Amino acid sequence: RGNGKAAASPHGVRAFTDGELEELRARIKRSYRLTPADLVAWDCMICFGLRPAELNWLFLSNQENQLTATISHQKKSSKGESGARTVPAIPPTGWADDCEDLLIRWQTHGLPTSVVNHPRSAGEALSQQLDRLQKSKPVQIPLDPELTSYGCRHAFALRLGIDLGLSVRESAELMGHSPQVHLSTYGRRIDQPK
Repeated sequence: RGNGKAAASPHGVRAFTDGELEELRARIKRSYRLTPADLVAWDCMICFGLRPAELNWLFLSNQENQLTATISHQKKSSKGESGARTVPAIPPTGWADDCEDLLIRWQTHGLPTSVVNHPRSAGEALSQQLDRLQKSKPVQIPLDPELTSYGCRHAFALRLGIDLGLSVRESAELMGHSPQVHLSTYGRRIDQPK
C-alpha cells in the first residue's frame, strides 16, 4: 500500500554478486554495440555505488593514492536531500585497488554521450544496455533478468556493510542518503547472519 514497501522482497534488494559483475563486464567487452566508454560508466557505478543520474556530475581523481569520485550534484526528494560527496573506490573482491585502471580509462574514453545525454535519463540508457546484455550468450553464468543498473549500487552498499563492516551512518553518508533510508533499503540484507 502506498509506496509499495509491503511488496518488497523478504530477502531484501537484488544486488549483483561479484561473479555476476565479472560476467557483466565480459559481456560489455564482447559487445559490438558498446564502447570502452560504456565500460567506464558501468565500472564507475560498480566501484563508487553511483545512481545512474550521478554519472552526469562525476569527477574522478587520485587523492593520497586512493581512487576517488566526487559527485557534485545535490539531490532533493521527499525523503530528504543530499549534497555533493566524495566517495573512495571500493572495488569488488579480486579487483585491483585502481579498479582496473579506471582513472586512466576515464581520462582516455570519458563517459558515453549516449548515456549522459540520453533524452530521458542515464538510468534508462543503462537499463536498455543491460536488457540487451542479459539476452546475449553468457560467457560463464547467466545474468538474472531481475537485475537492474541499480543492482551495482546495491552491491556497493552491501560491500560497505557486510564486507567492510561500516556502520549504517558511515555507509549512508557514502551512498548519499540518510541512515533511515539506508536501513529501510538494505537492513534486511545487512542484518542477515554472515
